[in-house]
Amino acid sequence: MALPQGRFRHIGVPAFDPDALGQFYTRWFGFVVSDTGNGRGDGARVVFMTGDPEEHHQIAFANLRREGHPGMQQISFVYDTLEDLKKMAVEFHKAGVPILQQKDHGNTWSIYIGDPEGNRIECYTPSPWYVTQPTWWDIDLVNESVEEIYARTEAKAKESPGFCSREEWQERIRAGVKANLEAFES
Repeated sequence: MALPQGRFRHIGVPAFDPDALGQFYTRWFGFVVSDTGNGRGDGARVVFMTGDPEEHHQIAFANLRREGHPGMQQISFVYDTLEDLKKMAVEFHKAGVPILQQKDHGNTWSIYIGDPEGNRIECYTPSPWYVTQPTWWDIDLVNESVEEIYARTEAKAKESPGFCSREEWQERIRAGVKANLEAFES
C-alpha cells in the first residue's frame, strides 16, 4: 500500500518579538494576522499569519527565541515571474531592507534578505530550466534588466551538466515520488 503524500503548509519560528515580525511579514509579503494568543504550557506569545485564505496559518511566530540561538535557516517565498522578483529586489533596496545575497541558481533566480531579527528570507522564481545543483551564478536584480538576466541564465544553463527543461525535470521527480510512495508496504 502506497503512503499518502503530505503537503507542507506551515512553519513555526522562534522569535524575540513576534508582533514586530508580524508587521514585517505583513508589509513585505501581504500576510495577515489570523490569530494571536499565549500558549497554555509555556505561556509563549504566538502570532499566527497567513497569506492563503485556505490555511489558518502558514507561519507561527512564538517568543521562544533566546540570545545565541538561531531562529531558522530560511523562509522562502515564490513569485510568479522574474519581473515580480525584480520589483521586490528594487523595493527592498529602496527601503533599506538588508539584501544578503542574490543568486542565479540556473533553475531559479533568488534574492536573500534579512528580517528584523536576522532570519534569512529567500524570494525566488523558477526559471524554465533545470541544471544540477548546487549552482550559483552572479546576478544583480536591482540593476540588471530582466532580459539580460534571462538571456545570460539560458546561455549558462544550456552549457551546464544535467541541463533539461523544467518540465522534464518535474516529470522525473513526479515519477520518483510516485515510485517511493508505492514502494511502501504496510
